[in-house]
Amino acid sequence: MTDILVLMLPIFAMIAIGSLFLWRRWFPTEGLPILNRFVMNACIPVLLFSAIINGQSLAGFAWLNAIVFAAASLCSALLLWGFLRFVLGEAQPSGIILALGGATANSIFLGFPIASVVFPERATEVFSWVVFAEVAIIMPTVSTLALLAEGQHDGAKVADALKALLVSPVSIGLVAGFAFLAMGLSLPEWLDKVVSSIVASAPFIALFVIGGSILQFQVSRSGPRVIAITVAKLLIHPLFVGLAFLVVFGSQVPATREAILFASMPLFLSYVVFCGRHGVGEVGASAIVVSTVVGAVTVTMVLAMLF
Repeated sequence: MTDILVLMLPIFAMIAIGSLFLWRRWFPTEGLPILNRFVMNACIPVLLFSAIINGQSLAGFAWLNAIVFAAASLCSALLLWGFLRFVLGEAQPSGIILALGGATANSIFLGFPIASVVFPERATEVFSWVVFAEVAIIMPTVSTLALLAEGQHDGAKVADALKALLVSPVSIGLVAGFAFLAMGLSLPEWLDKVVSSIVASAPFIALFVIGGSILQFQVSRSGPRVIAITVAKLLIHPLFVGLAFLVVFGSQVPATREAILFASMPLFLSYVVFCGRHGVGEVGASAIVVSTVVGAVTVTMVLAMLF
């Protein structure tokens, strides 16, 4: 356990530094969205591109890992939706979009930095198929169902939402990497150094951003819903993912432990944006804060049990 805490100290330190700088006004609050955009628009697409092109081949990409991860995550979301709908009486489509919290983790700002510390040689590879599962399968599925549940059956609205996901920087990084790999190309040495430098900086900037971002969210009084989302994200999601990977791959495969670790991450910051589109942004923001604070304990426990 001591070794795990030592490994996590740099992670906690960078998050704390981000919070401290925003709290003390050493870093301007209005600068945080700019830094966030830099991570999302520059660091993450390059990181995904690098992870994919460094794979052996297009056929060698971990497609099955991504499918199993997505399927287990959607089952977690379904369980959360059932609880919100039939126990707490949450209306649609807000119940569906809130259920996204049980299926999608903060893989970008927390998952990858922690993975880079725990299993650095495989971090980018695992990150690529986890993000593919989230962006290509989980988010489109849940957000489309939420739009359809509005009762308008507006095909154009669904198409616009899917288009927004398709042209996002994360999707562009994935598509560019797959295209580059399919064509059998390779980066020139000078460009490879640029890509490597950006990839190396991504984890530290991301942790600074999440540390500062936590201070921007306010905890609301939506207690039962926030608790349900937090439990689903930090406990049910990694449990479902772990069971799915154990059944398909077994306990001795590294991907099983790696998938559980990524699934155990707190809520992703853009969750509040998805929730805001359906009138429950305050609940989403509160769930982000609570899951991130509680996740500092649960993620450390998961690491102690698995690695």
